[in-house]
Amino acid sequence: MSAEEVDAFPVHQELDVIPSGRLTRIVLGAIGVGLLAVFFAALVLETNTGGIRARAASGAAPRAAGSTIAHIEQTPILGAAAGLDLRRQQRGQLSRYRWVDRDAGFAAIPIERAMDLVVEQSR
Repeated sequence: MSAEEVDAFPVHQELDVIPSGRLTRIVLGAIGVGLLAVFFAALVLETNTGGIRARAASGAAPRAAGSTIAHIEQTPILGAAAGLDLRRQQRGQLSRYRWVDRDAGFAAIPIERAMDLVVEQSR
């Protein structure tokens, strides 16, 4: 690089100072947004739960969850048989011929046979 090119783009050090007024406004704004978020979260929680204080005053204990939620077992692992039964049932459906919709002409075939047909068609 020649001396003329260096002089064309002078290098200068910028000030190493953060404007305190701007920084203060940013911090106060962030705190304000945080407080608003907490307020609205508390408002939504109070509205949707029917009031935590009302339940606490009534002395009513919270309801216990059922033993199953959808297909998720809520029982100890040693006593978990529903998942194994469900897997056996699903494997049985994958390994037999059956009608899915007889009127529309849709039938299910065993998965092994379906994979063999796909391989044959791809050749």
